Amino acid sequence: LKRDFPSPSFSDDDDEDEESEEEQSDDDEDSADLNVEFEFFDPNEDDYHSVGDLVKNGLWEFLDLNFAELADSIVGQGNIGTLVKSEAEAASKDASEEKTVCGLLTCLNLRQFAAQSWPKTILEALAAKAQGQGNGEAATKLKSYIKPTEGVEVGLVFSERFVNLPPQLIPPLHKALVEDIDWSFKTPECPDDERPFYGFTHFVSVARCYEAAPGEEDPASKAEVPAKKRKKGGAARAGSSSAAASSTSSSAGLVFPRPEDEFYFNKASFRFTFPVTSSGAEKQRGGGNAEKARGQERRAVYGLTRKAFEQAVKEIEASPAFVPN
Repeated sequence: LKRDFPSPSFSDDDDEDEESEEEQSDDDEDSADLNVEFEFFDPNEDDYHSVGDLVKNGLWEFLDLNFAELADSIVGQGNIGTLVKSEAEAASKDASEEKTVCGLLTCLNLRQFAAQSWPKTILEALAAKAQGQGNGEAATKLKSYIKPTEGVEVGLVFSERFVNLPPQLIPPLHKALVEDIDWSFKTPECPDDERPFYGFTHFVSVARCYEAAPGEEDPASKAEVPAKKRKKGGAARAGSSSAAASSTSSSAGLVFPRPEDEFYFNKASFRFTFPVTSSGAEKQRGGGNAEKARGQERRAVYGLTRKAFEQAVKEIEASPAFVPN
């Protein structure tokens, strides 16, 4: 299924100026429209370096993690996960096309990758953060999630994207993850000894959030939080990145720069947050207006059942937050 979105158009023309025909002609050449095309792709080993950059400079930068190993795990699992790539094509014949990995969403089974170092590093760090925040209940629940138990498969969800990614891309991106998991568990194309890993029963994830700035009005009362996978490689033209969904604030006084994260956070069976040292990574991706009024940067950690995870995805699909202005 191919989804088409309106193409963005950026121009430096000043409609109020009256210019001669020659001057107007020159302006037309200099102010060529920029069309940005976004595509969904399966993770591939060719994207190793781009994926490595995303995860290293993203949500997990507070950890001393083997990012090379993690990136290799992500790109090596082509059956589950999606990479979002953008390609800007200028109207000028002299301009070159440039393709950028600007987002990823995937889920890795903790038991399947137990032989590698990153699962242990992440889980030990999260458990320590839960205890350090004095949240004994969350720490106990987290331990129950990650404790090897027969019939339980826990997936660690990795979600990285530019904050100003066009909002209409978010629902199909998250729906694709659900469909990938379902397909991988049922299809005979996956080896028999590998398929059980894809029968996820629980999910754990981490999101960036901020404390609401002191004195800032909590917009939670105003926010509207509602209630075969498209073929990857199919082009989707998206609207201007300035139309990206704005950050949202929860009743707990947390601001989520990516609205989709709050849907999962609100469905979680356990959740906690901890402070981190802010970095310039998010600014490089485009933090939007919310950058002006934020408190302490934090990480939100949460766990969901399979049912709650899928319900959150459905609410994301139905939410007006992801409809371009």
